Amino acid sequence: MKGRTHLAIGLGIGAVASVNQPLEMMPVILVASGVASLAPDLDGNNLLNKRVTKTAKLIKKSGVFVGGILMVLALVTYFLDVNYLSFINDKWFSQQNSLLLFGWGAVILGLSFKGQETLKNILMSILSLILLYYAATNELWWLIMFALYIGGAGWFAHRGPTHTIWALIYWWYMSHLLEVNTKVDGLALISTIAYLSHILGDMLTKKGVKFLYPVINKVFRFRF
Repeated sequence: MKGRTHLAIGLGIGAVASVNQPLEMMPVILVASGVASLAPDLDGNNLLNKRVTKTAKLIKKSGVFVGGILMVLALVTYFLDVNYLSFINDKWFSQQNSLLLFGWGAVILGLSFKGQETLKNILMSILSLILLYYAATNELWWLIMFALYIGGAGWFAHRGPTHTIWALIYWWYMSHLLEVNTKVDGLALISTIAYLSHILGDMLTKKGVKFLYPVINKVFRFRF
């Protein structure tokens, strides 16, 4: 099932659930249900990680050039007198900053040699670490769980662990913590139903879903 279809179903669930909620709570519910309806496909490429995928593609294409330029610039400013180059701020290009610039160039160069999917997963993991730091600093436990989810999902096979009952339980508890934090009644249930709608939607396809994996290796699909 296509991502836009999953999103439409998720937003529909959120819209129906918002009927008996205060108007100011509607955006929270719609965002939560929309994200939940797309989250299982973070093990591949979908609407949630579209920009990260594009960034990975850009790094893959231009990383060698950008990384090389940064490394050369770092070496020039480290070993040579750059006072005659008016466009370079010699105060910024201290030895420490030149080494840092060289390091960033080496990282970008190294990443450009990775496969695009691997590169996308690395970028998602970096984003996850940033979110983890922010969440831990502010004691946002739901965000810690969300950061771990988005950082790890891409490293698994498509329609793997994120499409199982265990991921559903994980998402429910994370949503429960979000509900406590936002004080939106029923948010955990709404978000979990939206997540489940994605799994059920994929059960309508020929490939199906291993809903109880790894306990049971059976593929669950609806046949008509």
